[in-house]
Amino acid sequence: MPTAGQRLEENVPGKYYVTGECNGCGLCFSYALQNFMYSNDSSYYYIIEQPTDPREEEDIRKAMGVCPMNCIKDDGVLA
Repeated sequence: MPTAGQRLEENVPGKYYVTGECNGCGLCFSYALQNFMYSNDSSYYYIIEQPTDPREEEDIRKAMGVCPMNCIKDDGVLA
């Protein structure tokens, strides 16, 4: 089980990532289907692909805004 506050290992390298606070609600997935994936047991989500265009960037930003656990982060560093 992921640790709270810790960047999940499954996240692809890049500026966006999900931390261990994720509760698997799936809101992020509904906003940015192309960028998020769920764990094998569906208990949390992680970044499977960093945004490749402005639309995907906006989708991830929207997902960040609706995340009830505030676990989608942006470290500001481009990969």
